[in-house]
Amino acid sequence: MEHGGPTRVTAERSGQSRLGIASFVIAILTTVLFVLLFVVIFNAAGQLLGNADPQSVTPQDLQRSLEDNPGATGLLGVAGFGLAVTPLLYVLGIALGIAGLVQKRRGRLFAVLGTVFNGLILLGLLVLILFGAVLGTAA
Repeated sequence: MEHGGPTRVTAERSGQSRLGIASFVIAILTTVLFVLLFVVIFNAAGQLLGNADPQSVTPQDLQRSLEDNPGATGLLGVAGFGLAVTPLLYVLGIALGIAGLVQKRRGRLFAVLGTVFNGLILLGLLVLILFGAVLGTAA
């Protein structure tokens, strides 16, 4: 009986990481959702303001318009909540991407892409929020 020595188990990759794919998909879908929510908000705000100059609208005019259009008020509330939740989805995408990166014997392409995209977009949102806060305090 011939002994060939210990058998080698090769560490071949067995496909892409599902966690990495999920991270990448979250980055894409959340960005699409974010853009759609902005479109909804601007559309609803346009309906509320009508053709009025936004600088000439008083708080009383806005209150009256909100009372006359309860559907727009609800739509703005839901869209605003959606905008508040999107950063959490990006954080989830980062976490899934990192989890996909540490998986052994899995491809890391989508995990890297998902982590980078989610991280860059979240960083961009935070910069925009800080920029808005700085401009708001300066005015």
